[in-house]
Amino acid sequence: MRSFIKYYVFILFNLILAANLETSEEVPKTEISEKKKQKFELLLKRQTYSFIPYNFTSYSEKTDPNTSIETNHLQQNQKVLVPAVFSYENYEKNYRAEISYYEVELVNPNSNVIRSDSNGLSAERLYYSPLARSEFETNFYKIISPVQNWNLYLGGGLRNINKYTYGKYMLDGAFQEYFYTYGPQISVQSSYRFMENFTANLSLDLFYTEGTRFFKTPMISTDTLVFTNGSAGTRGIFRGYESEISLQYKFHENMRFHLGYNQIYSYFSYLHFDQLDLSYNISSPSSISISNGSRSGNYEILRGFFLGFSVFF
Repeated sequence: MRSFIKYYVFILFNLILAANLETSEEVPKTEISEKKKQKFELLLKRQTYSFIPYNFTSYSEKTDPNTSIETNHLQQNQKVLVPAVFSYENYEKNYRAEISYYEVELVNPNSNVIRSDSNGLSAERLYYSPLARSEFETNFYKIISPVQNWNLYLGGGLRNINKYTYGKYMLDGAFQEYFYTYGPQISVQSSYRFMENFTANLSLDLFYTEGTRFFKTPMISTDTLVFTNGSAGTRGIFRGYESEISLQYKFHENMRFHLGYNQIYSYFSYLHFDQLDLSYNISSPSSISISNGSRSGNYEILRGFFLGFSVFF
């Protein structure tokens, strides 16, 4: 992640320098009008994401009808990220192309777990496996201007979602479970300039991605060793939406400040999942159990406010 930040800062520094040099030079009017037919933009955001992962939302799924499990107070699930968006806009042909990327990693997420069964009520602090999620998307838009100062961007593209669960393998830099998914999305954006230097922006993406599951066995915890058949042929599915609202301020001909809020809501589910788990309790050698690891779907949410800076060239 640090390498990505250094890379974006290096690009941003050079683009700002180029923009200043460009505005300081005197160019003929014909060249200025020619440049206004198209533009490139690099937008960097400093965003504090609150990540509610599938590992947390699905933990309370019932595997035993005689047991009730409740989870609450998820902690250590916030990260500061630097998502990047690069776009090209052609005013003459009225289209826009855009790519974006981000990655979020939770090292030590944890929550309260309350269990209720025939033996009574118990509570504990559960530490989930380290996990990560990354997204890359590319979109193409047709630009429509219903009225002056208002642009609608209608289009879609491709979204790639990767999801990692590290388990006890994180020290080795390896994963326990990994999903590589991709699929189509529909995207709509609205941009309205209501004052000379202020613009309000809205966007909505609807997506569906599907892909392969990669899995490592055995699974190791502090007191349990779990062997599994790995459920070959299992796939993962994400379906959901991304919404964003922001305010943009132009303080320079080629530079903008952004303040906004972003949310990504996705429902994750397994496809063709039929896994058998054999659990061995290290502290109690005679305790061996076999269970069906079937899982249903549940949601993941990423949301948070951001400050952004963009440069045009």
